Amino acid sequence: MAVTRAEVATLAGVSPAVVSYVINGGPRPVAAQTRLRVEAAIDELGYRPNRIAAALRGGMTRSIGLLTPSPGNPFFAELSEALVRELFNRGNTLSVGITDDDISRERLYLRSFVDRRVDGIILTSAQAVTTLRELQAPELPVLVMDRVGQDDTPTFSRVHVDNAHGARLATEHLQGHGHRVIGCIAGPWPVPLSDERVRGWREQQERHGGDHRPALVEHAEFSESGGYAAAWALLGPDSRRGASGVPMPTALFVASDSQALGVILACRDRGLRVPEDIAIVSFDGTASGRYANPPLTSLRQPVVDMALLAVGALLERIHDPTLAPMHEALKGNLVIGQSCGCSTPVG
Repeated sequence: MAVTRAEVATLAGVSPAVVSYVINGGPRPVAAQTRLRVEAAIDELGYRPNRIAAALRGGMTRSIGLLTPSPGNPFFAELSEALVRELFNRGNTLSVGITDDDISRERLYLRSFVDRRVDGIILTSAQAVTTLRELQAPELPVLVMDRVGQDDTPTFSRVHVDNAHGARLATEHLQGHGHRVIGCIAGPWPVPLSDERVRGWREQQERHGGDHRPALVEHAEFSESGGYAAAWALLGPDSRRGASGVPMPTALFVASDSQALGVILACRDRGLRVPEDIAIVSFDGTASGRYANPPLTSLRQPVVDMALLAVGALLERIHDPTLAPMHEALKGNLVIGQSCGCSTPVG
């Protein structure tokens, strides 16, 4: 027979309401010694709260759903880890749905989240916003991270990095090494952040008189294979760039670290040394970039800060749905490796 909350309360010498406060993190504070007694009673009796039953009674499940494209991309892996850590610290669990950008899989996970009565959902794709609207769950608090679209409904909170600003910083660093013909390996089209990073590259090139013709841009998936294919398309003998009479770039701004790994391999297969023949600065600043050969110079996204803001904003709206949605665009910082031509990695 399942252990009841009343039995926990009797063993701990408190009321069932106090047990509820401990389990749910409020709404009233519990003294430290009382909390310890309740937690000890829970452990001794093996009590497990029925979250679904609580939700059906109008309570909270203290669970959040996360929809993410792929943990194979080191940026999304680090972001998911930061979200799990922050939610756990606040007494919540995270259910993760991996979509691989497949709309049917996306719909299945979202329907599952809604049916299981999660307290809120974090999306890392603006595309998923449309899918979620179709499920008609307007009361469910939602926060969009990373791939934020311009047409997202204002009822959704948003946390992301300033993509154009980061791309300008990355391109400026290459210009500081004396490069003027800087190619751009961009993300997939029409993902909004891909356009924003291309815009930052173009604005910085235009500002300093560098070449920014469309033939210097190749779009690809955010993956090693995508980066490899795009680099080959840009630098290869049958490139659109070459057919347009655009000079061979001496440097590349690459829109993600995962792409940059493929770009380095493509350069080697083309007989180009990095950074001696072609310099590279990428975007994301993931830990895996340190182990590239050479180590990546990359615009680091403040993943931990993004997770702190996202979790805080979502939980606040769960507790008080009348709060206005938050929109935060954070600035990243450049992590210096050796792929750009700098001799000594920093940070």
